[in-house]
Amino acid sequence: MMTMPSQQRGISLIGWAVILLVAVVLGTAALRMVPAYMEHNTISSSIKSLMQDSKTALMSPREVQDALNKRFTINQVNVITANDLAISKEGGILKISTDYEVSEPMFYNVSIVMTFQDEFSKDVRQ
Repeated sequence: MMTMPSQQRGISLIGWAVILLVAVVLGTAALRMVPAYMEHNTISSSIKSLMQDSKTALMSPREVQDALNKRFTINQVNVITANDLAISKEGGILKISTDYEVSEPMFYNVSIVMTFQDEFSKDVRQ
């Protein structure tokens, strides 16, 4: 028995090409974004580990900045330095804020821009 074209099922070659194109674009975007998110995770964990250190309560904002610079150097953080962070110590509360962008080229004149903003605080009176 012969099937009529209206009864045939499946995806055409053009359909597969479109699906493949979308998968390649999304895969490329993911490969470009993963390193930026990993570096952001490294920055956050460096700041959190410094905040958990008991010596942080005795440090001035400049000493905190120097300690973060050392941690960033050890962890090979290149996107920002500790000088780019907002570090303040007011009323026994240490606050460290990050606010930066990472732009990764995708192809031609298309880029992916990721914005990272975090605020960390610790009561150093404890």
